Amino acid sequence: MTFTGPQADRMAIRELMECYADAASRIDKAQWLGCWAPDAVWAMRQGDIVGLEALSQTWDMIFGAVDALAFFAMPGAIAVTGDTATARCHVREIVRRGGEVSKLSARYDDELVRHEGRWTFARRTYVMNIEE
Repeated sequence: MTFTGPQADRMAIRELMECYADAASRIDKAQWLGCWAPDAVWAMRQGDIVGLEALSQTWDMIFGAVDALAFFAMPGAIAVTGDTATARCHVREIVRRGGEVSKLSARYDDELVRHEGRWTFARRTYVMNIEE
């Protein structure tokens, strides 16, 4: 997979990835939830979280324990076909919980869909690379 498809769509998807990172870094639940399609799946090693209500509950669980977060995203590939796309996004997370700092390096394997005229995540599969 490389960068293929209309440039405007690829830019919109990149901006979605950056919006997601910004929301996580600022701990902005509403903005973060706005990045997902209504029936989206967040796939992690603990299992799949399906739909906006479950994503909202998971946010509360995760971010209830987070004091601060710096989340950086770098697209590795975006391939657009009509109103769907696949992408790969490399991420670096620095998290402070209870005064302790951890650093994570991971990747998202993404499936995206154009929903109501804008790109959203239909499925994000989180793949951990390194945890320090």
